[in-house]
Amino acid sequence: MEELFGIPTTQLMWILLAVFGVGLVLLVLSALRNRVSFRMAARNLPRRRAQTGLVILGLMLATMLFSASFTTGDTLTNSLRLQALENLGQVDVEVRAESQDSSGGQPFGETTAERASYFDQGVADDARERLSGEDRVAGVAPLARETVPVTAKGTDLSEPTVSVLGIEEGSMRGFDRLTTGSGETLGVDDLGKNEVYLSADAADGLDVGKGDVVQTTLAPAPEAEPAAGTNAAAAAALASAAPAPRPAELTVAGIYEKGANPSSSSSMVMPLQRLQERVGEEGRINSVLVTHDGPAVEGALGTKDTVDALGPVLRENDLKAEPVKKDAIEDADTNGETFTSVFLLFGQFSVAAGVLLIFLIFVMLAAERKHELGIARAVGMRRGHLMRMFAFEGALYAVIASAIGSLLGVGVGWLMVRVIGEAFAGSGFEIQFATSPQNVVIAFCLGMVLTFAVVLVSSWRVSRLNVVRAIRDIPEPDRKGRSVKGVLLALFTPVAGALLILQGLQAEQMGLYMLGLSLVVVGAALVARILRVPERVAFTAAGILLLALWLAPVSLAPEGMTEGIDLFFISGAMIVLAGVWVVIYNSELLLGAIVALFGWIRGMPPVLRAAVSYPMQSRFRTGMILAMFSLVVFTIVTMSFITAAFSSIFEDTDRLSGGFDIRADAGYAVPIANMNDALKDAEGVDEGDITAVGTQTGLPVDAKQRGTDREPEGFFVQGVDAGYTENVGYDFKTTAKEYDTSEEVWTALREEENTAVISAELAPTRSDTTFAGPPPSLELSGFYGEDATLPDDLFVTVEDSQSGRTRDLRVIGVLEDSAFFASGMLTSKATLDDLAGSPLPAQGYQFRLADGADAGAVVKDLEKAFAENGLQAVSVEREIRDGSASQGLFNNLLMGFMGLGLLVGIAALGVIAARSVVERRQQIGMLRALGFQRGQVRLAFLIESSFVALLGIGLGVALGAALSVGIVDSFAEQFAGVQYTVPWTTLGVIVGLAYAASLLTTFLPARQASKVYPAEALRYAE
Repeated sequence: MEELFGIPTTQLMWILLAVFGVGLVLLVLSALRNRVSFRMAARNLPRRRAQTGLVILGLMLATMLFSASFTTGDTLTNSLRLQALENLGQVDVEVRAESQDSSGGQPFGETTAERASYFDQGVADDARERLSGEDRVAGVAPLARETVPVTAKGTDLSEPTVSVLGIEEGSMRGFDRLTTGSGETLGVDDLGKNEVYLSADAADGLDVGKGDVVQTTLAPAPEAEPAAGTNAAAAAALASAAPAPRPAELTVAGIYEKGANPSSSSSMVMPLQRLQERVGEEGRINSVLVTHDGPAVEGALGTKDTVDALGPVLRENDLKAEPVKKDAIEDADTNGETFTSVFLLFGQFSVAAGVLLIFLIFVMLAAERKHELGIARAVGMRRGHLMRMFAFEGALYAVIASAIGSLLGVGVGWLMVRVIGEAFAGSGFEIQFATSPQNVVIAFCLGMVLTFAVVLVSSWRVSRLNVVRAIRDIPEPDRKGRSVKGVLLALFTPVAGALLILQGLQAEQMGLYMLGLSLVVVGAALVARILRVPERVAFTAAGILLLALWLAPVSLAPEGMTEGIDLFFISGAMIVLAGVWVVIYNSELLLGAIVALFGWIRGMPPVLRAAVSYPMQSRFRTGMILAMFSLVVFTIVTMSFITAAFSSIFEDTDRLSGGFDIRADAGYAVPIANMNDALKDAEGVDEGDITAVGTQTGLPVDAKQRGTDREPEGFFVQGVDAGYTENVGYDFKTTAKEYDTSEEVWTALREEENTAVISAELAPTRSDTTFAGPPPSLELSGFYGEDATLPDDLFVTVEDSQSGRTRDLRVIGVLEDSAFFASGMLTSKATLDDLAGSPLPAQGYQFRLADGADAGAVVKDLEKAFAENGLQAVSVEREIRDGSASQGLFNNLLMGFMGLGLLVGIAALGVIAARSVVERRQQIGMLRALGFQRGQVRLAFLIESSFVALLGIGLGVALGAALSVGIVDSFAEQFAGVQYTVPWTTLGVIVGLAYAASLLTTFLPARQASKVYPAEALRYAE
């Protein structure tokens, strides 16, 4: 992972180390000057080991979340890098035709819709000569590459897109060599006339081995020169009009595990000259490969110098040099950083709960040592000494907790990536665990800095105790917020809220606007308390107003404001604050309801009153614990509802597929010109099973929005025929004003020239809830996908660089978000053929089946009937189900990661329970003296922890379920089929695990309390 939120990780590490180092030096110097304070702080750690363990557990959570996120990001970055490097090997730069691979869809190789442009093989010699003075360059090699379907003669199995590489062995110095699974090196010059080497993946897919025969069609270019302005894809279409060439039979002379680069995992290798002869391109190639010295990743460092040195050769031959390895590594790093950002963002509530716990721990430590600290102040210790003593103790806790958390987070990250690996199982993407000391250091420093910052604030608060009250153990008076700090806070909060409202209106950001409104309500409650309004009235009213503000079905924000991911976190914090206020300030009503509900049980009323009264007397502590539990549970519950709502989308496979049941692709070398006619003669295919066929073509173009000063970008436009537009069922989010229904838009696309529709991902949106990732391949502006109609002047200028033709395509519709299989831009096949200058070959097919037809059986029949064309088909329903399962697994992982924050609340309960035994020792003794049995005391403590835990869990569940209604409704406006669904199983697991863990944590303190003898308690009190 190279960057985090746009900051280079190396730079971030040194900044954090500098902050940590300065703080450490200051603490050490202060400890040397205040040795007594340091010793008093250090001795507190081993005095109560169980409590120290709970404190460290609570403090390390934030660090562990940081470390786990970084480890996950490192692993995914490393896995993506390895996948890219596996396909690229030692190839750092690739020279090819200027028009080649303009689609941006693949990092290497041509698309299935076009053949790569060939140029004179002498360019490789020119490039080698130009780079002879570059010390980093280790090799330059010519390459011819084709992508064709391959069929196994003995098994009738086929692979639709096998990369065939023509290699000149004498030029491959510095590049990867073909290597078998046993480590043997294969020589290309050793191949006979009709022999090839095959990759292990291709051999597995075809079920062939050494000595078996495979069939493939390497079609030569048309003998007649195409007309001026005809591109390579159109030339391939002209070739397809003639009778298809007979597939050649090739013998597999060996199977290699690695070494054929750059290519896909399914590849085939033959001598360069032999491939040139088969495709009719003698003396010509379509790629020049350049490799650098050094390991695979480091080899990309000299890319710029190499590309600059090749400049004259590129300009002379109208070629371009692609930094394929550098681009692949950057893409891998970007995707890894995106995953890291996702986990960090969704871990914010857990981190916030951890901050609350840190503050609560030191407030409780101060309360526990109040008498001791008062005596220390009485004998001459100053407030500054007290603050240093707590700062020293907090620093020791923070160092230990951060060290353990940063290392433990690596283990948590390992478990997480194992689950991610299961989600990607079967996709060909292999997870390779990786972590770096650099990110462990960053996690340690982040946790340490965050923890110690809260410790300093807590230490300052602790140092403000009154000596007399501390010695006599008299509670501090509640000034009702009328201290100088309280007044300033009460006045500043609504002012800050008003400023945020104005800022939100100017920036059209709903998050800022709603946060401002919330702060105004909070500030009003603080001001009301200063004006002597009863706290119960002020804070209950404020809580109800906040809940209404965030949960009301009608938003108070002006229309047209942008909704970002920040809105989710702001809403969570404010809703939880409101819920805690309403509960805490109406505790008497809650206590009465509990006693009335369970008071009929013999012996329970006094136990219930003893158990529930104590938490409600300490409103600050109880409110903090409720906030911790509620924050985390609220996040998990909300995510559960969102996941359940989106799962309902996958149930409607017909909507996601546009009404088609099977998708298929065929190789460009032997396209099927007319699928409907071909089905009539296809052996083994029941034509009655197929009721409609839609055909898709594709063309790489240079595209930009008309009327903007942007540079054209490489883009891939799809053309669809009448069979597609007449049968597709996709709806539109918004259309041009002259169209009232989706059928009218599809008809216009078919009948009107130069019209197009775009997928939702290309349309700007006001709901900016995505994470940092690659921007859309075509940038559009001047409208939003949520608008009622599209502007009349929304045009995209597209140019085919080979034909030289240009068209202005009018965008007349934005597809609904659930149009999963219609990405990018769609236009009519006639429009695309006109742009290319000739009919384009078919690229893909969509089949609609008759009722009762078995999609799986039809898929097999189609592949067998069109094996020579390399047809590969897939059931759309199965594809959707597999995608749903992988997405569900990832969502569960994300919820599990957020669930780690529950440990914060559980640790808080343990700390408070342990503290309560000491703090209430005299009370426990009096209860025992009055007749309470050990079991009743133990039960009272367990009920007390259960009351707090269940109240926090219930509050989180209720608030999460309530907020989810609005969130799901918002998503339903974008994604048709989203429904509000209650995930009962998930809710049961959340409540059950959280409650069981809280009981487990508080059982030992409850057991300890039950063993207190009355006489000991009374002597202790004296």
